Amino acid sequence: MQASTIQRALFALAGVSLTIALSACGGGDGSPGGTTPQAAAQQCATNGTCTPTGPTENQPVAAICPSVLDYNTTYTGGSGAGEYVKIQLDSTQGTYRIQILESAVPKQINTVSPTRAGVTFTGTMAHPSKPLPTAAQNNCAYELKTVTASDGISQAIIDPAHPPILFVGNGVAGGGIPGATIAYDNPGLGGIGVIPSTTFPMYPVLAFAETETNFAKVAGMYNVLGFHLVPSGGELFGTNFAPATANAVETLNADGTCTTASGTCKTTGQPWTARADGAFESGNANNASPYPYFYKGALLQDNTSQAKGVLIVGKLEGKQVPLLVRVGFADINLDPLNFRLTVDDESGIALLSPTTATSAAVLKGGYIGSGSDFKYTASSLHDNVGALLDPQDPTLVPTGAFQMDFTQATRPGVVSTVDNSGQAGSIITTGPVYAHLFTTAGGPVFRVSAVASR
Repeated sequence: MQASTIQRALFALAGVSLTIALSACGGGDGSPGGTTPQAAAQQCATNGTCTPTGPTENQPVAAICPSVLDYNTTYTGGSGAGEYVKIQLDSTQGTYRIQILESAVPKQINTVSPTRAGVTFTGTMAHPSKPLPTAAQNNCAYELKTVTASDGISQAIIDPAHPPILFVGNGVAGGGIPGATIAYDNPGLGGIGVIPSTTFPMYPVLAFAETETNFAKVAGMYNVLGFHLVPSGGELFGTNFAPATANAVETLNADGTCTTASGTCKTTGQPWTARADGAFESGNANNASPYPYFYKGALLQDNTSQAKGVLIVGKLEGKQVPLLVRVGFADINLDPLNFRLTVDDESGIALLSPTTATSAAVLKGGYIGSGSDFKYTASSLHDNVGALLDPQDPTLVPTGAFQMDFTQATRPGVVSTVDNSGQAGSIITTGPVYAHLFTTAGGPVFRVSAVASR
């Protein structure tokens, strides 16, 4: 690990080359041999000659998002909680609407069902109370201020100290939606399946203004990178909220089936079928077999589990961006006359990307997104270096960095990473979106980010 390279990249990101990280500056293509401020900043970062007091001058930039948003545009996508969602924003009225079409999140605390599926959240929004570094970014970011559930009872948390924020681009919306508290304590089960109260102030989300509805156009071989949480721990006395990850390669066939070189597919159970709302579903309506796991299995494995997969294939910049949601399922009823006990609560998201080699030129740019650590992160990817910061920290103090190995020794399209503490990870990219699965001292973290500038 070349520490000096990381340090130079971080300094350039925070003090000089804010252009690349957050679309703060305009002009030029950023090539080291150019004469633009962006190019000069990158050159000094590479050579280690940036001066500590170098000036930063923000120039006008192209709009990141439409100047006016209204409910005529619907963003279809998924959340890290295992939810299939549709999002609408009205920038003139300062309001939003989030439809939860499928969900693993219980409506109320200390229950497992029913879930938020079928509920619509509405409320008010405004540009973030902690502004982003540039007007262009801030004009495309919306902090959710209030929330009302259509059924009057479903939980939806908005914590002013850590509010849900949606970052909108041309064709994509990401960031966070209202969270919830997950807990379950039923003495009738003798301690089995008890889940300690845990509050998630927001759930990371990614959604698209346009989706592909013809599965024949989706079929192909893909890298799969994803992250799930298992609230029950997946075993009788397991670790609650156990993480489960996937880093695999699978082939989606035109008939909706999935094949893999070894083992079973993690992306598909029964064949994918088109939904009427712009996505595809792999469910278990016939009770033949449960949807597959990233983890080793469900707490109480049962073929009647109605856990399902929802595949949303966004269309951005002429590219397909497949986002996979696993919607967990739990049903507990201890009434002897109507006894039911199924706990298959693993839920989360994954990104799919082509199994073709990528390059630093493809990934180059400034991005913004959120992840399983429930943080919003801006990132700058340039050459073989990625640098990170908090988009709402006015000091622009970098929060981390990593190097990328473009040899793609594992398989084409999977870029290995290592951060400045030696922790390893992997990046895949499709169109203007990348996913990063990496290791921290606290365990695995999965982050999905969409481009803000090139």
